[in-house]
Amino acid sequence: MVSGGGDHDAPTEGSRAYAIVVCVFASLGGIFFGYDQGVTGGVLVMDSFLKDFCYGFGGNTIEDCHKDSQALPDNWSTYTTLYNVLYYLGCIGGAYLGGVVADKFGRRMTIFTAGVLFCIGTLMLVLTNSGNHTLAYIARIIQGFGVGNSSFSLPIFGAEMAPKELRGMLSGFMQMSIVTGLLLAGIINYVVKDHGGGWRTTNAVAMAFPVIVMAGIFCVPESPRWTYKVKGRESAEAVLKRLRRTENVGVELQAIGDALEEEGNDKATWSDLWHPSVRPRLIIACSLQLLQQATGINPIFTYGGQIFQDVVGNNGIVSLLILQIVNFVSTIPAMYWVDRVGRRRLLLLGGVGMVIGHLVSAIAFTAGCSGDTDKSNCSTGAGWTMIVFSAFFVFNFAISWGPVCWIYPAEIFPLNLRAKAVSASTMTNWCMGALMIGIPKLFKYLNINGVFFLFAALCSLAGAYVWFKCPETKGVLLEDIEQLFAKGVSARDPRPAPKDLNIETPKIDEA
Repeated sequence: MVSGGGDHDAPTEGSRAYAIVVCVFASLGGIFFGYDQGVTGGVLVMDSFLKDFCYGFGGNTIEDCHKDSQALPDNWSTYTTLYNVLYYLGCIGGAYLGGVVADKFGRRMTIFTAGVLFCIGTLMLVLTNSGNHTLAYIARIIQGFGVGNSSFSLPIFGAEMAPKELRGMLSGFMQMSIVTGLLLAGIINYVVKDHGGGWRTTNAVAMAFPVIVMAGIFCVPESPRWTYKVKGRESAEAVLKRLRRTENVGVELQAIGDALEEEGNDKATWSDLWHPSVRPRLIIACSLQLLQQATGINPIFTYGGQIFQDVVGNNGIVSLLILQIVNFVSTIPAMYWVDRVGRRRLLLLGGVGMVIGHLVSAIAFTAGCSGDTDKSNCSTGAGWTMIVFSAFFVFNFAISWGPVCWIYPAEIFPLNLRAKAVSASTMTNWCMGALMIGIPKLFKYLNINGVFFLFAALCSLAGAYVWFKCPETKGVLLEDIEQLFAKGVSARDPRPAPKDLNIETPKIDEA
């Protein structure tokens, strides 16, 4: 039986202010994650980037490189797709590496490693000579290792450091940092878009944020949960007192110790993720990450510059900036709502809104654009309707599936398996991202409206999955979340499972 209830339901002792500062500082690493995501959409339509990598590539003319997304030369379409897919493959490797480093060396070292890898990859990319496509590919893979590592480490660090009352906001603050990075990328892309080395400048700026985090990450406390597991109770107590700014940490410390005792103190292996009591949660975490990518959010930001350049006429970077502003503004209330409205309800509400956004965009293209393979020929009304409802989609994503799909997996696993489980779910995110980033290859077969209809169908599937499979976790101590996934408890039950349920917790020495 999992220990829970009673004192575990009491408010977290001590000051919350210091924990907020620590989590927010660590989450600054999310800025380079988001910035790098946002840069690419604008860079792919910059004259400076096209000049360095498209003009003359396989005989491409200037006119070839500036064609609509449906009519770009095959070699350039393949290059830009690989430019992004290899980045995602690097992210997959980085998420795995993060799990290894986090278990062995701690959460802070994982965040530091992410910054180092990203800076190496970005420096290589910025210094890549004109026409050296291979070196650009290698740089993108290394960048991906850094971003994948950070996408794993930041939510888990926030979840383990935050008071339970603020866990949703603080473990999800990475999403606030991501959208901040996206917005900064859009602004800087707009400023440098006509400069001769614009694409190099906008990429170079991304290195500022990981440098700040690397310089200060070892000045903040380590995760008290990782410390308890690796260094023992006394060390964890010292860390927890520093983090909570109080001597009264007995309840939280006891909860961590009880959870570790239930789980067993032996080292977890990857096969332990398939334990019958953990497997359903692993499937939920991986499915949420997969479905987050299936909503179409990254193709919208990565190729939005090309798509909206087609439908509103040479305003691709401006259109993309509009979406980035909406994304940023919408994420601000999400940080408040996630601990008040709840994870499950936000996912369901956001799912409905995302379906509406994609459906209206698809219908607008169908009704107002000729959609032939050479030119979209959209009316002004149809083009701006697509942008407005793409912004509506982004709003709904930003208040729900954006932050919650990083928060939820970091909450639902036992401590001894948490790093490996979150690593696995993060790798799933990037695997699906690599698949979705190949969406431009579908334009010739489904056309732009067909792709939006596809996104709408996938968002419907995502909402249905949450309805049937994802229980609410808001306000529950990490060490008590086991009860939500007890056998026979419905995901639609608005309250946690009763405290007297018998719950099998995987002990590693019995697995």
